[in-house]
Amino acid sequence: MSTAIIRDTLILNGTHQEYMLLKVVPSQKYACVFADSFALMFDIVNNEIIELTDSYTFFSYPYPIIPHAIDVTDTYIIGVAYAISYINPNLAVIIAFLCELQPFRSINYTTIIDINSFAQIVALATTYNIANQMSIAVNNERQMAIFGFPLTNVVLLLNINTTSTNTSQWNINVMRTDYGPPNSGFGQSVAWIDDKTVAILLYSINARSWSQSEVWTFAVDIPLQIPLSVFPNNQQILDFDFSITFVQMVLWSNNLYLLVFYNFVILVPSQAPGYQSIWYNDEDFYSSIFQSAPCPSGTYKNEAGYGVCTICPPQTKNPGNEPTIECSSCLSNSFCPLGSIDDVTLINFTSYIQTFAYPDSPDMNNYDDIIVQNIFSIGHSVRCLIIAPLFWASLAIALCFIIWFIMTMGKVFNCQIIVRHRDNAKKFLKNTDIVGEGERWIGGLSSFAIAVLFGFTFWFAADYHQLYPIETSGPMHASCDTTMRNANFDNALQLPLSNPDGSRWPIFDMLDAQPFTMSLDLINTGAHCENITIQQNKPGVNYLTLSDLSCLIQPDDVTLTATFPLPTHQLEVQLNVSGIYFIGGIRLCLRGPGIINGSSTLQTLDTCTLLFTTNETLARTSTVSVSLIKVINQTSPLQIGGATIYSGRWAPTIGEISISDSLVYEQDGEYLRYVSERTTFTVTISEQPFFLQNDQQPIIRTSELAFHTLLFCTLIIELFAMAFLLFKLIGKPLIHLFLRCGNKKTKDKHKQKNIHDTKKRQSSLVLSTIELRHLFRHYNQNQKKQRRQQKQKQKQEKNIVYSIPYISSDLPHRNDEIYWDRTQI
Repeated sequence: MSTAIIRDTLILNGTHQEYMLLKVVPSQKYACVFADSFALMFDIVNNEIIELTDSYTFFSYPYPIIPHAIDVTDTYIIGVAYAISYINPNLAVIIAFLCELQPFRSINYTTIIDINSFAQIVALATTYNIANQMSIAVNNERQMAIFGFPLTNVVLLLNINTTSTNTSQWNINVMRTDYGPPNSGFGQSVAWIDDKTVAILLYSINARSWSQSEVWTFAVDIPLQIPLSVFPNNQQILDFDFSITFVQMVLWSNNLYLLVFYNFVILVPSQAPGYQSIWYNDEDFYSSIFQSAPCPSGTYKNEAGYGVCTICPPQTKNPGNEPTIECSSCLSNSFCPLGSIDDVTLINFTSYIQTFAYPDSPDMNNYDDIIVQNIFSIGHSVRCLIIAPLFWASLAIALCFIIWFIMTMGKVFNCQIIVRHRDNAKKFLKNTDIVGEGERWIGGLSSFAIAVLFGFTFWFAADYHQLYPIETSGPMHASCDTTMRNANFDNALQLPLSNPDGSRWPIFDMLDAQPFTMSLDLINTGAHCENITIQQNKPGVNYLTLSDLSCLIQPDDVTLTATFPLPTHQLEVQLNVSGIYFIGGIRLCLRGPGIINGSSTLQTLDTCTLLFTTNETLARTSTVSVSLIKVINQTSPLQIGGATIYSGRWAPTIGEISISDSLVYEQDGEYLRYVSERTTFTVTISEQPFFLQNDQQPIIRTSELAFHTLLFCTLIIELFAMAFLLFKLIGKPLIHLFLRCGNKKTKDKHKQKNIHDTKKRQSSLVLSTIELRHLFRHYNQNQKKQRRQQKQKQKQEKNIVYSIPYISSDLPHRNDEIYWDRTQI
């Protein structure tokens, strides 16, 4: 076992130094010391002093230079100091100086905050106090340094020019100046995390309860206004009994070291991707070392470091059971906002209300008009056609016409089978004649159509009577319009004024006495019941804790339901969720029991409203206002002299809502997601001084409906009687006139035909006489010719035979069927 040898070397004895700064170069070979009165370089390996020089000689400046912060590389040293002004020896200005290591000498210095911007009196500049704290950190790769001056809450970005081979030309330039929050000690300590990121200690920010100081991380290439992350935070808390203050900060290989007052040290180790450093209380009086833990649910971490895990993007999730470097994808139809733990369906967490807009009064609010419209109209759908009274009356009329036609044809054609039953049918139909009071058998046929209309009329009246009030009525079956109601409506906003005798409607007292229960469903969250508290905020006191809280984890394991009674109707109640837990959405429910007291009915209250912002978490401080309005329905009786019915219900309406921090994060930085100690959801419930009164009255009451229905039945009879009368006065004469005109036309046609036939016969007779004359003349000529021939033959023949002459068909005569007999001429 080897033993370490500690060697002490006495450097300077007996001289008090207000400031003494020591830094070891990265190669671990040399240590540099800057004090009030000297500068020293020590060889650690050989345990010897390489250079020891007084400040005046080292800096070649006629007035004292008091270094306040230094940082070193393997080739140079950069520092900041107060330098007594040669313009005014009573004031000190801030300078940055650059020194070479080998040889150990001062190269250059420059005033980075001139006397016009800031100057300190010499007495304070040369005496140690926390207000004069300065810090500087160098990045050799980028040839840059950051300088913090917490007294004025300023951080300067410096450019170090060491490219020249001539070290005397090395210099320092101010690149940018950034200011932190007022009175925060911005720049108390500074450090480089990597080439693009720096950490800055704020000494007294007093923003959170964990500590008075915080470490902010910035991207160095942009103005230092919005931090990337903050330590401590809600994932990396400091569990002390009091608020602590950080004095100094050191970063080494991404491990964070913090020096706290009372000689206490905090170490936050760098962790691998998927892990983070969290508080661990080992009860050590001098130090606290954070321990490794997987990222909490809804977050991930894809790089090494001491910082926090990042919230999962929308449509991704992390149940938090194991280290996560990338969140897994959610189902496409699930509720999966920022910071989701698992897939959640909103089917079981829908919004619903009980109070809807009161209907408008119908355009047609006269029963006589309504019944006429529905009896004598046919709709366009199949259902409307089937229940249309006019359709079935038309079928009845068509059937009656068929019966009349059969009976009439039987009489015309003397059908013995029809004639045998015709008289009995006529007697029966005359007995059923409603229109003519038994005078005509045809009126009995029309009575069937009247009976059909009567049936539909009574059906409509009975069904229409059941359509009041609307709360207990169903759809209309006897009409094509199923939304028809026997009700007129009216509503107005009223003030709850008392009656002249000082009383008021009992429904008001019932509404005021109804107890409320509030339920809050926290959706897609990793919070547990022990993280939940409920309080009532009241003016003049801090708050009142509501202890009667019922907490339940839903079967999906990512929804928490908190239920508690409300002491009053008008109050401000606040839900507190402590810890790092994100909340995807929240459903607010108000419930209250119903009661019946005579003619007054207090309706059950059960309404829920789902509140969430798409692809966002619930704000760390959310507020919702709920306004309660009394809704009272006044229902007039259907029977004259009946009791008026009152029913009442509270109508909650959501007013001002502030449940999203997306604009805050966009403007002030995402780091705010991780610094809140708890999530609060505040509900302010108020009651409006007015109430909404809905009045409902029947269009027609029972007795009036019976009377008007009977009147309509008589109207149907009169319509059929008028139809018969019109047929008798107009239809029947027109038919007779038509028949007479038809007979006259027939006679004229026969007469004209007879005249035509006579003329034709006469014309044929005249033609036949002329032809006869021509035939006779021709015949006489032939006879004369034959006689001459016969006289010539008589001499030669003794017996002369006479033949009967005829007219040949070859003769040019019109009638070839005429033959003439000589004996008839």
